[in-house]
Amino acid sequence: MNSIIFAYRKLHENTRMVLTAIIGALLGLITYEIIYFLNPIVPKASSSWFIASTVNIARQHGLHRWLTFHSYKTKYWESLIRAYIMYSGSLFFGVGLNWLLTEVMFVNHRIAWVCCLIITALISFLFLKRYVFKTI
Repeated sequence: MNSIIFAYRKLHENTRMVLTAIIGALLGLITYEIIYFLNPIVPKASSSWFIASTVNIARQHGLHRWLTFHSYKTKYWESLIRAYIMYSGSLFFGVGLNWLLTEVMFVNHRIAWVCCLIITALISFLFLKRYVFKTI
């Protein structure tokens, strides 16, 4: 396992960032599906998106810290707080978009999840390295 991690960390940073995002998206879909299945809150898709995203921010931060930005000297809690700040805008935008897609336009909740994921991924790609894992 250590040799796989070592080889992964030798990849170009942008490659690691995209691969880690894909790993996180797959884990995020599993998290969302579990929450959606168990969630009694209406609107179900939008509230599940919010709950899952809140959990996924911490997990994705950990993955990027371990796999993508392992050599950066940022303090864990500082970068985690910055991650929640960075994602908060996309989190609330995602909830609104999810609600619009599922409750108004009657789009399947999984398709809405993918649409919201694309938005948050774009925001993440633009700000993750510059803001969350920057050294101060």
